[in-house]
Amino acid sequence: MKNYSSAFKQVLALFLALLFSSCTALANDTPSHTSSNCEQELTLAAFRAFALHKSPLVAEIDRVYAEELATAFETEVLSNPELQVEQTYTRMKLGGDSDPQSQVSLGQAIRLSNFGSRERVASLIRKSADLQLRARLLELTQILIVQFRTLFVLQQSEKIILNAEQRAAKKVAQIRDAVNKGLLSQGDEQLFEGEKYRLQAQRKGVSARIATLQSELAKSTGSTCLVLAKGEEAHQEIASEIILLEKAHKNELSEASRLNLLTSLAQEETRLAELDAFPQITPRLVYQHTNDGGDFIGAGITIPLPFWNRNQAQKMRSTAGQKVAETRSNFHSNQGLEAQIRNLRRATLSTQEQSDLFTKKVIPSFEAALRSQERLYAEGKENVLQVWQTLRTFNEAQTQGLLLWLEAVSARVQLSILIGEEV
Repeated sequence: MKNYSSAFKQVLALFLALLFSSCTALANDTPSHTSSNCEQELTLAAFRAFALHKSPLVAEIDRVYAEELATAFETEVLSNPELQVEQTYTRMKLGGDSDPQSQVSLGQAIRLSNFGSRERVASLIRKSADLQLRARLLELTQILIVQFRTLFVLQQSEKIILNAEQRAAKKVAQIRDAVNKGLLSQGDEQLFEGEKYRLQAQRKGVSARIATLQSELAKSTGSTCLVLAKGEEAHQEIASEIILLEKAHKNELSEASRLNLLTSLAQEETRLAELDAFPQITPRLVYQHTNDGGDFIGAGITIPLPFWNRNQAQKMRSTAGQKVAETRSNFHSNQGLEAQIRNLRRATLSTQEQSDLFTKKVIPSFEAALRSQERLYAEGKENVLQVWQTLRTFNEAQTQGLLLWLEAVSARVQLSILIGEEV
C-alpha cells in the first residue's frame, strides 16, 4: 500500500500545484479545448463510473492483484517431484552378465516450512491482496475526484477570465470615447487596454493547463474525448472526530487495519525465512535392475549442505520489512491515527469554512463594490484607477474562491483514504 499511497500524494500535489499556478497565469476568444468534435459533459458520478469501466489504471490494479495471488500460490505449493531414470549398457564380455542396467528414483523435496508455515503466509498474502485491491480502487476513485474537480475549477477559471476580459474590452471602448472628447487621458485608456491583454494572456495559460489535464484524464479514463466538468457541489457536513475514529477502527480498508494485517504478514514471513534456513530435504524411492538380472528396491535422501547459504539474504529482507511494518503500525497504535484524523478533519473544516466565506461573503462584497465603483465612475465621481483596482480584486477573489473549494475537496479526499471510505 505504501507505493500507492505515495503515488496518490504525488498526484494530489501535482493537481494542487497545477491549480495554484493558474492564479497568476490563465487563455483567445473561444476556448481552445472546445475545438474537438468529441466532447463529454459529465457529472462526477458519471465520470467515475465511466473511468472505472474503461480506465487502464483499473487493469493495472488487477495486474498487481494477480501478481500477489501468484505469490501466494508459489509460497504455498510444494515443489514438483523429481523423477530420475538411468539406463546403462556395456560392450564388454562379462561372462553372461552383459544385460543393461536400470535405475529409477522418485523424490519429493520438502522443507520444515511446508508443515503449516507456508500455508499461513499464503493465507495472509491472499487476505492482504484482497484488501489492497479494494484500497487501491478506493484511492483511484479519490484521485478521479481530484482530477475532475481540478478540471472543473480550471474550466470555471477560464470563464471568469473571459468575462473579465469582455468587461475590460467594454471599458476600453468607453474610455477611448472619453479620451477623444478630452475627458480622460491616454494613460487611462492604456490602463484598461493593458488589463484586457493581461487577461487574454492569463486565459491562454488556463487553456494550456486544461489541455495538460485533459491528457492526464485520457490516461485515467481510457477515453480520447474531452471532458466538460459539470457542477460545483456545496460542501457536505463532516462527521465528528469520535465517529471518524470509530469508522477507522472498524473499517478493514482503513490505513490502520491494513497496517495491522501487513505487520502480521511480515512477522509470518520472518518466521518462514527462519524455517527455510534449515536445508531442503528430498526423500527418494529407488528401483534398480542389475545386469545379472537382480531387482532392488530402496530409499534414499538428498540434503544440501548449508555451508555458504543459510537463507541469510531472505532473513535480512524479511526482518527489515517486519521492522518497517511494525514501526508504521506502532505509530498508528500510539495515538498516531487519532492525530492524523484530528488534523485532517480540522484542515477539512477550516478550508470548507474559508471556501464558504469566499463564496457567501467575499465574492458578493467585491461584486457589489465593483458595481458601485462603475456607477460612481459613470456619474463622474470616481476615477479609472479605482474601477480598475476593484475589477482586478473581484476577479482574483473569484479565482481564489474556486481554489479554496478545491482545497477543501482535496483535504476531504485524504481523510477518506485514511479512514477507508468516503466521508
